[in-house]
Amino acid sequence: MACILKNVLSSGNNCKENPAGLSSHIFVVPLDADHITTIGVNDAKNQYVITPAGGSAQTPATALKGFRIDFKSQTGQVTSEDNGQGKGWTHTGTGRVELNEDDMALVSRTLHNTDKNLFFFPTGNVTEEGVEYKVIGNQFGEAEWTVTGDTGAARGDDHGQTFTVTCAYQVYPVMKWFGTIEQETDGTFTDETNDNVTITD
Repeated sequence: MACILKNVLSSGNNCKENPAGLSSHIFVVPLDADHITTIGVNDAKNQYVITPAGGSAQTPATALKGFRIDFKSQTGQVTSEDNGQGKGWTHTGTGRVELNEDDMALVSRTLHNTDKNLFFFPTGNVTEEGVEYKVIGNQFGEAEWTVTGDTGAARGDDHGQTFTVTCAYQVYPVMKWFGTIEQETDGTFTDETNDNVTITD
């Protein structure tokens, strides 16, 4: 990439609102040929350039397909931490699922035992380029999914499963993608192993 330095001016946001926080869902997009044709880093903007899979040469696909996970409002967050001079950034995304804990447990097992996924957190902003997403994960599939569970003690306590997804190498402190993600419907992203054990006396 070219070494680009530019002025960072507060007027660059075109006088638009800039609230904190995220929307209350993420999309998990497998980094495979069924979902993504090409992916790369834009050297002029802190964005990924992604070509969705599907379509044809005449009418290429314009939307990614991903698996949606809804989480409790105002529990989602994306943070980044500097890895040191010239070593990129570690990005972390979190959220807490209170409703539909059983499906969350099933999905978490699959994501915990696989890699090569990208995680898209919508910010709530929509631009001419599409929906704005903050992305955890890189083109090498280096994103790790972990989950903790908590029942809460009192009936009114927060409870559920809190997920954390971490990518230890991203080239910008904020990584985005703009576009459309459609909810995946084929249901093929599952753990099909059979680990039944027969107990004998």
